[in-house]
This record gives sequence, C-alpha cells and structure tokens, in this order.
Amino acid sequence: MDRAIRLVPAIIGTLVLCVGVLAQQSEAVASSGARVSGGGVVDGPLGTTSQLGFNATSTGGEFLCVMAGRSGGFPFGPWESISQMHVQGPVATGSLSIGSGSATFSGAATIHVVGKTATGDVLTATLTGIPFVSWQTPGGAGAARHRLSVNLPGLGWVSFGPSPLRSGHITISE
Repeated sequence: MDRAIRLVPAIIGTLVLCVGVLAQQSEAVASSGARVSGGGVVDGPLGTTSQLGFNATSTGGEFLCVMAGRSGGFPFGPWESISQMHVQGPVATGSLSIGSGSATFSGAATIHVVGKTATGDVLTATLTGIPFVSWQTPGGAGAARHRLSVNLPGLGWVSFGPSPLRSGHITISE
C-alpha cells in the first residue's frame, strides 16, 4: 500500500505532462491549415480487418494501424498466415496531399509482424524504416475508405485496401 501511495505523484505528473503535450499538438494542428485525421475499424477481405488512427498536417503527424485480435490470418511475404501486424510511424513533413475528395500522406514506419510460415513455424519480425503511403476519403462508417501501402524489401509495394470504415470517422480539412 505504501508503494502505491508513493507512485501517485509520479502518475499525476505523467498525466499532467501528457495533457500538456496533447494541448501543444492540438494548437499546432489547429494552426497548420490542411490536415487529415481520424480512425476506427477498417473492414477488409477476410483476415485483414484492422484498427486505424492517424493525424497528418503539412508539418508531419503520426500513423498507426494494428491488425491484431481481429485478423483471421492472411498471407504476407514469408508468412503463410499473419496473426498480428503493427504498423506505426511518423508522417513525413510536406507529404500531405489533399484533392479530388481524398488525402494522401507518407512516411517511414516500423512494422512488427507475428505469423506462421508454410511449415507451421511461428515467425516474428520487426522491420524499420519501411516506406508507407496512407490514402483515405472522408466520412463515417460505410462512407470513409482507407488504403495502406508499404514497400517491403524483396517484395516491393504491398497494399491493403481500399476498404471502408466499419466504425469511426475520417476528417479532411483544407
């Protein structure tokens, strides 16, 4: 119990720091003009349902896509069946492009993959510095669409989608 009481100031300090950082990010996003943001659950062909979240402006941003717990398994590179995939990375400064009812941005991601090979062995890998492109249209469930493309060594560009949002919302502002 005594240890828990000593942790309270550290937890409160961390929360205050996080709120401050989020407030600074909100001010930067609000003042930067063009932006795209959103997230939710993305439908896809059997086995490629994912959770998505992103925020991109002309000065950068962040991208996260997780296929874990919702994916039924799909082939990908040396994997016969993926059970978990995590794609996360910063949005490159100046990469945001908005036009014709859609937005595109790019960056370099870290990709964590867990799956099984054709022989049934579990194969886990972390790939860093992987170029990605995110394309999306605005709206809510059933209307907004998302496509993620990654450029994998030895495989080239691999795309997931475009697929509609099952839940969530994507906003594009110019």
